Amino acid sequence: MTKLCKRVSGSAGFGMWVLAAWVGLAAAAPAQVVRLGALTPMLVEAEAQVSNPETVRLLVGLGRIRADLQLGMLDLGGPSAEAHFGRPRSEILPGIAEGLRAAGVPDLEPVLQALEAGGGKDALRKAYLEAEKALLKARSTLDPTGEDAALAVLELTKGAAGQIDASGRTEAKAYQGAWALLMVARGELDLLSRNADPRLAKLAASEAMALDEIILTMPDPNQTAPVAFDPAPVLKLIQRLEAQDEAA
Repeated sequence: MTKLCKRVSGSAGFGMWVLAAWVGLAAAAPAQVVRLGALTPMLVEAEAQVSNPETVRLLVGLGRIRADLQLGMLDLGGPSAEAHFGRPRSEILPGIAEGLRAAGVPDLEPVLQALEAGGGKDALRKAYLEAEKALLKARSTLDPTGEDAALAVLELTKGAAGQIDASGRTEAKAYQGAWALLMVARGELDLLSRNADPRLAKLAASEAMALDEIILTMPDPNQTAPVAFDPAPVLKLIQRLEAQDEAA
């Protein structure tokens, strides 16, 4: 991850910093929380894991919140930051709040309100990291299986592809949304690569590298005019993920 951060600059560099920060938070959590499964040798093949549609839905909702917060940080101090910091609580959280409560997830509204409250850049960066910690705790409380996480990655990637204009030129806001969702999907793949299921871990590590290459070749997300970007690599990634899901 450090090498990747050194290869990019400007807003793209911020994006990789966001990813590194989030993955760093995940790595600091207890091993059983993020399913590292690396403290003991894998002597037997992991039992088959099944997915829970509600857990997948909630994971995707948390991912959408994280994507908006990243976009707020991308334009920190700019005109769109306030909208991105406000949207998760007003538009995304209401749709998943009941499910999160049922799963025992602590209320996310306070940390989202802290970002909405604004303040200087230092205060917002601190509030952002606190929100990321809360989102990581929410994810760990959901305790997703590897299949849950893999399906969430697929849905997030599909969401990104859906915002990219197939003609090759995408409106700036839609492009930024796609970029942020791919960044979130990349973070999920990093966690999944530590899963106890060797098949899922291998798949996640491979696709994480592929997604790195896509993100690194994407134009800077801090744009105001339509962005030229061919969605073909993202669509191929989706095809591979779907094929793996069908083969599972």
